[in-house]
Amino acid sequence: MNLLLLHIIGAIIWIILGTSKLKLHPLICLVTASIWVGMAAGFDFLGALEAFAVGFGALIGQIGLIIILGSVFGVLLEKSRAAVSIAEALWQGIGKKIPALSTTFMGVVVGIPVFCDSGFILLNPIGKNLAKTSGYSPLTFALSLAGGLYLAHILIPPTPGPLAVTGIFGMEKQLGLVLVVGILVSIPVMLVAAWWAMRFKHIFPESKVVREPIPEPETLALAKPSAFASATVIALPLLLITLGNLTDFLTSEILIQLFLILGNPIVAIATGLTLGFMVLKDPSSKNPLMGLSFRQGIEIAGPILILTGAGAGFGAILKQSGLEQLFENLDLHSASYATWILLAYGLTAFLKTAQGSSTSAMIISASIVLSILPVAFQDQAFGTVLIISSIGAGAMTISHANDSYFWIVKEFTGLTVKEALKSYSLLTGLMGITALVTVLVLSLMA
Repeated sequence: MNLLLLHIIGAIIWIILGTSKLKLHPLICLVTASIWVGMAAGFDFLGALEAFAVGFGALIGQIGLIIILGSVFGVLLEKSRAAVSIAEALWQGIGKKIPALSTTFMGVVVGIPVFCDSGFILLNPIGKNLAKTSGYSPLTFALSLAGGLYLAHILIPPTPGPLAVTGIFGMEKQLGLVLVVGILVSIPVMLVAAWWAMRFKHIFPESKVVREPIPEPETLALAKPSAFASATVIALPLLLITLGNLTDFLTSEILIQLFLILGNPIVAIATGLTLGFMVLKDPSSKNPLMGLSFRQGIEIAGPILILTGAGAGFGAILKQSGLEQLFENLDLHSASYATWILLAYGLTAFLKTAQGSSTSAMIISASIVLSILPVAFQDQAFGTVLIISSIGAGAMTISHANDSYFWIVKEFTGLTVKEALKSYSLLTGLMGITALVTVLVLSLMA
């Protein structure tokens, strides 16, 4: 068994080096690592490959359509400029009184349906305009916006990372609980992000040359949907998913079935999309965005589905390798939730820091943790959701030079590498630790 553990550690190192140093696609690294571990555990080559394929297909069948619809949803909100409409409304409503916190909140709201990379490029011009009118350094708005988008991307479904981890743990029917806990954990993290950003209100980047996104023709003059319509489109699926978890408080069988149907993540997101296609149009041509949204959304979802399935395949190999027997000998089955939360956080933080991708770190870590997590813990929904959130906390810690989002924040903010490490990277470290502490506090209720 100790030899098997060495093989697993070697396979994880291979995944990290293969993706970060050799620039191989994660699918190649995960397939080869899975076969390696499977054969070390006693499978023959074809048996290991089959076990990987079964795990790959099982998870895609459970969570694949949700990820696709979520990606389509994000494209719709981006291309219709609904995200910009919401951001501007939030600033006009609360931004002038609490600039950093409102910008962080703006990032969180927009980051739920829109990927953080494109969200930052989309909203960064707003932040720079706010800096001109407020007198604060643009760093304050850039850091608070980057932190809010990053937070939503990692902690709050239906973003791909939390969705994938939820699927790996078999918690799709508890997605509403994952959403609620993710929001609870996000609150203190938002406060910390805003506090950190305000420390830079009088500090300006050394470089005055800021790389701007290439503007689309007449971008600033394009019409936007109303903030109310945009917010309703986002809020509807989140509300329905949450309602699906309230059936324990109902006695009417008809209402229970109705809430279960409407709260199903596929139904909820599809309902929000249907409303979105009705009220959100292309700002320049006023044409419907259904075709474009599905085409680009599926293109975005493809790599995520591949990575998610590969992570699940790796997890299936680990579960069949007998790894849990080693942890039985270590008597970790009697450990508290706090111990498992710290283990999940530490493993994910190591993977994130080593190879850069938060989504990859979350998926690989979830696969490993699930293979050793006691069944008694997996049967308790709230505790499992806390472990999912702790994996998200680890995936924040930290973003640096091997993370593509780090370079987007650096380039569009005009920071030097040193400035970005001292401001943005330290921010992500603080956010991750804050999320971990919040999860540990919530674990006292488990």
